[in-house]
Amino acid sequence: MREQIGEAADRRHTAPIASVTLWAVVCGIAVVTVHALSGALPGRLGSYRSGIITAFAFVLAILYSVRKHSLWLSVRWLRLATRLPRAIARRLILMDRLETWRTMHVTIGVLTLLPFWWHVDAGRATLIERAALLERALESTVILVVLSGFFGAAIHDFLPHSMRIRPNSEVRLEDVEAGYHQLYLEAEESVLGHSEDLVRAYLKNVRPLLIGSQPRMRFMWATLRGTDPSLSLCEAARLAQSAAGGDGPVYGDLVGIAERKVRLEHNEFNLRLSRKWLKFHIALVMIMIVEIIFHVTGVLYFVGF
Repeated sequence: MREQIGEAADRRHTAPIASVTLWAVVCGIAVVTVHALSGALPGRLGSYRSGIITAFAFVLAILYSVRKHSLWLSVRWLRLATRLPRAIARRLILMDRLETWRTMHVTIGVLTLLPFWWHVDAGRATLIERAALLERALESTVILVVLSGFFGAAIHDFLPHSMRIRPNSEVRLEDVEAGYHQLYLEAEESVLGHSEDLVRAYLKNVRPLLIGSQPRMRFMWATLRGTDPSLSLCEAARLAQSAAGGDGPVYGDLVGIAERKVRLEHNEFNLRLSRKWLKFHIALVMIMIVEIIFHVTGVLYFVGF
């Protein structure tokens, strides 16, 4: 039974939604539309009910991070699946995939804006001046959390494609650094024993590519477009092949090494981008949690139940 469930999960390895970014935009449009049609609903709900709904939605969204870093829930989920019929077990396995959790995280995170919006509308009537600054700070932080989430969804949409179009992409920064060293040594050894024309052409056109860093915006644009930045960044070096004289073929190989280095540098950019975004997003969430605690405490102290 366990083998059958594993096979079923392996066959369904694609994400539940083709574009998480597009889905987040659709959810955002739904939030704006429902809020526009809600009329007097925020007033009927009141600030307490809408606040409780918002807090509960935030907790549900945070569960994705818990699932991603802990297998406690998945282990028990799988134990439950092994005791159920195959069709039901297959669905449970698919529901526990990180792709599914990520989609639910994005969905809940965006839809949470709706009760939060209602909460803001309902709370304006009872807002006192001493709490105004904290309220504006909390609203700004929530917006930043959602916007950073949109950016993260775009990263998850674009980076896999950007890395699939290049073979042998690294997934660890340590391997990237080792790759830089290996490519540099390969290029230096290839020059040995060849003509002065080749050495001069190498030092002028190729070596700067091997030891230098390329503009980050070029890498960002290449990631968004799903293109290979090495072709344009190394084009000038490749056009200078005639300067190598009779060692033109060797020079072409050296330019090929430089192109591999630029691709590796793009690989490093993508890895750092995904990690730095996540750290920024988590930092915003932690700030938001602290502000929510102060917000709830302040409301209970100044306004009461």
